[in-house]
Amino acid sequence: MNRLGDLSMKLVVWLFVIFLSGCGAAWACATGEETCVGAEQFQLSVAVGAGQRSNPLYDGKSFPMLILPDFSYYTDTWFVDNGTFGYSLVQNEQFAVSLVTRLNSEKGYFQRWFAGNVITMSGSSALLPPAVETGSEKTMSNVSIGHVKKRPTALDAGLQLNWFGEQWQSRVNLWQDVNSKYNGQNASWSWSGYWPLAGGKFDLTTTLYWKSSKLIDTYYGVGEDELYYLERYKGRDSWQPELRLGWQKALTSRWSLLTFYRYLHLDGAMTDSPLVKDDSVQTWFVGMSYRFY
Repeated sequence: MNRLGDLSMKLVVWLFVIFLSGCGAAWACATGEETCVGAEQFQLSVAVGAGQRSNPLYDGKSFPMLILPDFSYYTDTWFVDNGTFGYSLVQNEQFAVSLVTRLNSEKGYFQRWFAGNVITMSGSSALLPPAVETGSEKTMSNVSIGHVKKRPTALDAGLQLNWFGEQWQSRVNLWQDVNSKYNGQNASWSWSGYWPLAGGKFDLTTTLYWKSSKLIDTYYGVGEDELYYLERYKGRDSWQPELRLGWQKALTSRWSLLTFYRYLHLDGAMTDSPLVKDDSVQTWFVGMSYRFY
């Protein structure tokens, strides 16, 4: 069943790409400054403050969030938005379709200073058998990330669809591994709303992620090619919901107060892995943002 799901998602991604690749359109900014950046525009801001993203893996280090860059550049046809590169196929005030590519972010839990961590926001290497945690609900041994082989750096490419409203926007992404590191797919659907609050702007985003069994198995599985004494685990399809709450208040034309909190829930496909100790990833940040452009 997982194999059929992987093949179906892969087929959907590339059928969309082939069908829409013949449609060309200029990138135009949707109504309202909060939905997109206009054509031929460059934007750069840096937030400085305190925050971190937790790491759900055994011996995985939390990622400190002290400096957060925010970079985007849009032309009539292509754009760079932080870690995502894209090419616009269709665009109007309500809808946009783009071809996009990015680094897959899963490696960020295994390598603290992975580029994907910095753009979007070390375990022990001793070869000793992992201790079994007494009293744990898990039936498997706990496996440190220092006991498994290095996880690959994967490049995803696919399709992005955006819908714009006056105070909301929604996005669907379909991704395919294009450098054959996990040979699978992943997808997401998100909805964001914006409201004035306490003299600033409050935003709420809900996202649902789907990750194929091949992706989960590549990063969180424990196979026969790992150390012989480790408990084996084969990954399966994963569904992961996320909630983000944020608030930003402009203090001057360039300075803003910024804070946000994100909660990502990990399902059994993740938590059943002996590498995973927590059922959530929590991210928070409080600081000041300065807009250069």
